Amino acid sequence: MKNKYYIATLSATVLTCAMAHAGDTLATAPTASSSTAAEISPYLGVSGVYNEWSLPALLGGSENTTGYKVEGGVALSHGFSINGSFEETFGTVDVAGLLSADFSFTDTRVLVNYTHELEQGFSLVGGLGYGYLGLDLQGITASSEGLLAEAGIKYRSGQFFGGLTYNHLFSMHTSSVLNLADALIGAIAPPGALPSLAVPGEDVGAIEAYVGYQFNENVAATLSVETQVVGDSALEKDLGIALGLQYSF
Repeated sequence: MKNKYYIATLSATVLTCAMAHAGDTLATAPTASSSTAAEISPYLGVSGVYNEWSLPALLGGSENTTGYKVEGGVALSHGFSINGSFEETFGTVDVAGLLSADFSFTDTRVLVNYTHELEQGFSLVGGLGYGYLGLDLQGITASSEGLLAEAGIKYRSGQFFGGLTYNHLFSMHTSSVLNLADALIGAIAPPGALPSLAVPGEDVGAIEAYVGYQFNENVAATLSVETQVVGDSALEKDLGIALGLQYSF
């Protein structure tokens, strides 16, 4: 998986540098501001998303998509919380150099998380829930869904916060999809000669690093970087960038 481990390492390095800078910058921040910023629940966030994908050679090998992401969550008690997100991006690919096809990709996650506070602003977080990946290519659809697990670490210093997480989709159900040769260009190849665009029933894992800045007790800006590191799927996310705002109620 080309460049994936390089991107994951770079993401972790950027996060570490950002957190170190935050600690130095906010060492003298007022205590009241830090306490207020720490309470961010429930929340609702909206982000613009840019993704880079690795595609089958039939579709040109790579493609960029843009779209949006909506996420939200609410704290329960004793460190538990419920968090969810829905991401949808859109793009266009050339099929075998013969025609252009619009496609969209969706990523849905719902998790029950547990957060354990450590010292000096760090916390461990882990969760279990439901995950869904869906592909739509000119009405030809494929999907993979199952148990979603997440583990990572969070950090907060004054008005700055961030984290590094790994999420893993244990695929339990995969939809079937028409072979691309049969659906689009069957005239130039016999059935089965060209690859299917189905999202395979194998596990998919991704690393995400994020940073944020709390403007006040209600509004925060966030930036996240994600890359797929597990699963040789037909459609692989090499890089995902989301920039947005969160509102705390």
